[in-house]
Order: sequence, then structure tokens, then C-alpha cells
Amino acid sequence: MLLACRVWALSAAGIVTLTLGNIFLTMQVLNGKEELLACGGFSSPKAWTAAMQEGNLTNYLAILREANIVTDDMLCNNKVVCKGVSTRNSTSSSSDTEYMKKSSQAAFMIDDQLGRWDNHRLYKTYDHVYTGPNYRTLSSSAVVCLATQTSVDRLYWLIQAARHWSEPVSIAVFTPDIEYGIARIYFQYLMACFPLIGDRVTVHFTYPKEHPPLQLQLNIQDLLKLCDKPVTVLRELLHHRDYKMMAWRERMAYPQNVLRNVARKNCNTEWVFLIDVDIVAIPNFSRQLNDFLRTSTARGCAKCAFVIPTYEVDEKAQMPRNVTALLQLVRSNKARPFHQKVFVHNQYATNFSLWQSQHNRSATDTVTVSHKVTNFEFFYEPFYVSRDSAPPHDERFVGYGFTRNTQVYEMFVSGYEFFVLSPLFTLHWGMQVKKSRPQWRETQNNKNRKRFEGFKKEILGRYQKDPLGMMKPKRKIIKKSWKNKS
Repeated sequence: MLLACRVWALSAAGIVTLTLGNIFLTMQVLNGKEELLACGGFSSPKAWTAAMQEGNLTNYLAILREANIVTDDMLCNNKVVCKGVSTRNSTSSSSDTEYMKKSSQAAFMIDDQLGRWDNHRLYKTYDHVYTGPNYRTLSSSAVVCLATQTSVDRLYWLIQAARHWSEPVSIAVFTPDIEYGIARIYFQYLMACFPLIGDRVTVHFTYPKEHPPLQLQLNIQDLLKLCDKPVTVLRELLHHRDYKMMAWRERMAYPQNVLRNVARKNCNTEWVFLIDVDIVAIPNFSRQLNDFLRTSTARGCAKCAFVIPTYEVDEKAQMPRNVTALLQLVRSNKARPFHQKVFVHNQYATNFSLWQSQHNRSATDTVTVSHKVTNFEFFYEPFYVSRDSAPPHDERFVGYGFTRNTQVYEMFVSGYEFFVLSPLFTLHWGMQVKKSRPQWRETQNNKNRKRFEGFKKEILGRYQKDPLGMMKPKRKIIKKSWKNKS
């Protein structure tokens, strides 16, 4: 049983009374909804919906320990596999849940005689090791797909990343050595315990040539007894990485750009929203974005990238569900632009001050262009939505440094324009601060800096343009101040 309480002896009348009491309390939590939410065949704890409304990181992790499935009404109305809920546009049934359970048991297998190598034959990828029952249908009707990538140790963030995204999701996972076995087991666990994720996702595995995948023999049924503990389950699975593996694993360069390209090119929609797995969307995000991308503003621009402002939020703060709540956190110093303290150039060109000032004057739920990015700089690397025809991420850049900004730079040189959208925004839990870099990370950054010398020459040759003067002698970086931005 999922609950750790044992009922030893109750009269029939007592059982009826207790049941009716629980139903009443649950209905109060659900703000008067007529029917209980119960997805995937698992009962839903009565505090789930109320706690998700608060939604700060501390509560979220606590919720994952106490509850077993996302059951908020918006999600059920967006083709999540739900029972006992009247939905507006969902045709899913309990049979879909069984489909995901059975298919996930057989999925995530790879054949080492198949797969495909990257251009340098350093990494091998297996596309679509799992595809959810609604992924194909959604891909044929949606205009945008969420593409993301992650290492195995951060997979639990997928639950949150998919929470407010009702369109198709494509995720690439780095799976060297035993991490393949861990990923396979953990995905089976997620699909069975969290049908919300498995319903509309497609999964891809990538591993390095020198560390081919290894299986992990484990009884998945034992894990299904712990549907209320996804973070704990992953932590325990990661213990199968022994000290010999970790000696090389922690220093291994993470192929971010290879994985980004894998995730993105496996989306089948015209538009792609490419993010990191720990970037969280606000409620109604995908619906509002879909509506905007169908407007003449978006469809009439062939080389437009639409920037989504991203904020860091204090992990003890309540999740801001709209701009008004976000600005309240900003004023109380519990939210700030992403990477503001770590590396100001990362998001500076977005012009958060202008974006915020516009919302102080007016408020609307309709997505529009707030303003154009007019002060583009080389280290700018926003999270944005663009057509899939945008330049790919250059896969020579592996590990830390020059991975995202070089792709954004090529877009800029090739003629793309960047426009900041409003009122959409995304969140990163936790206020980031500067930390001393380990030597292996600095080594990776230095290697990528040398690779950039060849990259910028290729960009000049490809487009015959050097708008930022990258071929000129190096310029001194001027320290930025967010307060002076207008």
C-alpha cells in the first residue's frame, strides 16, 4: 500500500464515516470540484492540489515524498490520463495508463547494432527509445514542442518541467555506463507512477563511445511501491555508480550541444522551445504560447526568435503564477533575472527593466511582443522559441563554456532578430551565486575557448559578416549594472 497507515479494526459504520470525511475534505481542497481527481489508478492525497498551488521548491520536494501523481485540473483537461474527471478535450482512458505501464516495461531498450553516431563519432544516440501514447497525436496538431536535455542525476526535474506543458516533449538523456541502466529503470518508474509525463513525451539516449551502456538488474515492482518518493528513488538508484566510475564520471565533459540537437531534431513541430530540464514554465504557458505562434506576428516572420524572460526564485518563496506575483518577489529580493549574480552578460540583453516597467503600467494575459533586443552581445544566451530551421548547436563545444551563446551568436549573424515576449516567463528554483570553479571545469572552458577561434572564422566565411567585430583584437569587457538598464 502507498500509505504507511494500517487500519487494524474498524466497524462498518466507522469505515463509512471515515470515507465520507475524506471525500468531503478532498472536495474542499479541490475548491468545490464535483469529482475527485484520480489519475493513473493511484489515489490522490487530499493535500496535493492545495500544496501545488503554493508550489515553492521546498513544498514541491515535500509533495513528491507524500503524493504520487500530478492531478491538477488543468493538466487533466489537457489529455493527461485521468479517471473520474470530466474533461473538455481528453479522450484518454485507463487503457492509456495500462498502455504506458506495459510499453514502458519493454521500452528504453537499445540494440548496439543500431543507433547513430554524431559527426565526430564520439557519441552514439538512440532516438525514440520511448514514445508516449499521445505524442504522435499532439505532434500532428501542435505548433510548438518542448525540447530539453539532462544527465541522469537530474531526471526528477522532468516532473516539474512537464507540469504546465500540455504539448509534446522531447528529452535527450546522457547515459554512459551504468547510468543507462539507471535511466531505463527510473523512466519505467516515472511512466508507471506519473502517467502525466509518459503521456506526451518521447525519450532519447546518448552515450560516449568509451563508456558504452550497461544494464542494471532490478525488480521494477519494488520501486512501484514507492510512487510517493521519486527523489528518494533516484538517489538510491544513483548509488549503483561505484567509486571507480565516479573517478572519471565527475570530470567527464557533458555533451550539452549534442543532446540539445538530439532533443530538438526529434521534435516534429514547426516551432521548438529549447530549455534546460530545471527551467520551469508557469501555468497556462503552453496554451498562451501556442495562441501567439498562430498569430500573424509570429507566422509572418521567417527569422524571429521569441525570448522568454527567465528569473531565479528563492527556493523558499511561493511559485509566482503570473507577472504580478513575480514582480512582488522581485521587489522583495526573492526573485531576480537568471544568472544576474553569476554572469551578467548571460541574460543582460533581454532588458528585464523594460519588461518589468511595462507590466507595472498594464497587465494582460494575451501574449504580445514586449520589445526587440537591440543591444545584442556575444555572451547572450536566452531561452527562446524559434522555428526548427534555426542553426543547430555546434557540437565541437563539449562541457562548460561557449555551448549556448555560440549558437545564439550564429543566429544573430545569419539575420535572426530577437523579440522579448510578454507576459510569459520561466523560472529557475534557487538564487544562484558565484562559486569557485573546480579545475576540471576551468580546463573544459579553456578548451572550448580555443575551439572558438576556429568557430568564429567559419562563421565569418559562412556569412561574410562580423557584426560584433569578433575577428578584431579582443575587447575589454565592461562591467554591467542592472540598475542602470533602461
